[in-house]
Amino acid sequence: MVKAINFKNWCSENITPQAWPRVVLRAVPELRELGVDTKGLQNPEDDMMIDEDAVAILNKWLDELYQTKAQAASLA
Repeated sequence: MVKAINFKNWCSENITPQAWPRVVLRAVPELRELGVDTKGLQNPEDDMMIDEDAVAILNKWLDELYQTKAQAASLA
């Protein structure tokens, strides 16, 4: 599990502030299947956690859109 805000901040710092909303938007159908609050994920609270399955989906879209992935260690 990682904090969603850490993932969002990583995208802003390493890609662009617009990367996070684009990645989340693309991942909505898959994240909903997992039961992830996609509306809350757009602007995550400090305590919102996402599991490894959701991180994998978000990383898949990061790779598709920006040819990069966030490592779990950088999201801790």
